[in-house]
Amino acid sequence: MFRSFQVARIRGIVIEIHPSWLLILGLVTWTLADGFFPDQYPHWNTATYWVVGATAALLLFVTVLVHELAHAFVAISRGLPVPKITLFIFGGVSHMSRQPRTAGEEFAIAAAGPATSLVIAVLSVAAAVGLHSIDEHAEAIAYYLAVVNLLLAVFNLLPGFPLDGGRVLRSIAWRRTKSFRKATQIAGGVGETFGYALMIAGVVLLLGGSAIDGLWFLFVGWFLLSAAKGESQNLQLEGILARLKARDVMREDFVTVTPGHSVQDVVDDYMIGQGERAVVVANERGVLGLITVSDVSRVPRDTWPQAPVQGVMTPREKVITVTADTVARDVLVLIGEHQLNQIPVLEEGRMIGMVTRRELLDRIQLAEKLAPDTSAAPDEPAAI
Repeated sequence: MFRSFQVARIRGIVIEIHPSWLLILGLVTWTLADGFFPDQYPHWNTATYWVVGATAALLLFVTVLVHELAHAFVAISRGLPVPKITLFIFGGVSHMSRQPRTAGEEFAIAAAGPATSLVIAVLSVAAAVGLHSIDEHAEAIAYYLAVVNLLLAVFNLLPGFPLDGGRVLRSIAWRRTKSFRKATQIAGGVGETFGYALMIAGVVLLLGGSAIDGLWFLFVGWFLLSAAKGESQNLQLEGILARLKARDVMREDFVTVTPGHSVQDVVDDYMIGQGERAVVVANERGVLGLITVSDVSRVPRDTWPQAPVQGVMTPREKVITVTADTVARDVLVLIGEHQLNQIPVLEEGRMIGMVTRRELLDRIQLAEKLAPDTSAAPDEPAAI
């Protein structure tokens, strides 16, 4: 419903902003301009409060981005690709293409963020001291960034999985138990407990009359609880999909039409008639492209009877495809990243099947029922 949008690219890493980030940016700006800075500097005028507040809020998220870049750069140095970083309502997240292979990798990547925030806090204090007699506004911003980054480092070191502290805990448990799966269960359990504790504290604060603090504790506790459960589910999902290839989950009975077929016939006979969301367009020389529900929706309805599918389809060179030996987990990632409903499967350049979102999710649900304890994550220990 609310898709992130790209704003930059740093060393090959796409930087995205989720619309929820705009909400929290506005909220932080309002909080600083209406409360924090007026309490600390009552002699400023209203315009100054808002300018300084907006500047401080933007710089706060710059430091959050630096925090995430620290995770990403350490991950990349360890051989873990990081295609993108997303800034959202709770700060940011680095999207790694796979789980760390060793406990040492996990520890180094997780610890890089809080360590970077601590460094930023120290540098901000030094900047504030240097600006004391030069610019009061810049000094105020520097002190604010110092306090917030110190809090950010401390908060992320809490053992609430999947916060950085929870990942550090998992790396230690991984080394001791020699099992990534058991370590994730331990860290996830601690994270869930921590989430429940925060929610209970939120209820106590609400009953004690601290409505804002109580709601904030409830919100953060709920987030940590959901994230910890989600991480355990992701481990389960990886365990299922890592054992399957695209050829194992594809359909071989995909529908094919000729380039001259009308859009109306495709809609009536296959999309509505058979529930197909994508139809292959091919001739005697091979596959030319794919016509999907999205392609059809961009064509005026009154032209469907006359419009040939070749003029509407997505050409083959623009269609995202996978090979038959692609791991099913990677297929699901592509479907999610590109908002697809299906991906053609190729073998030696020839289309042999189609993986659809619906059937892939059905396969996952079936596997979860029949093999609830599988895990393909690495279990070998490593020194931290």
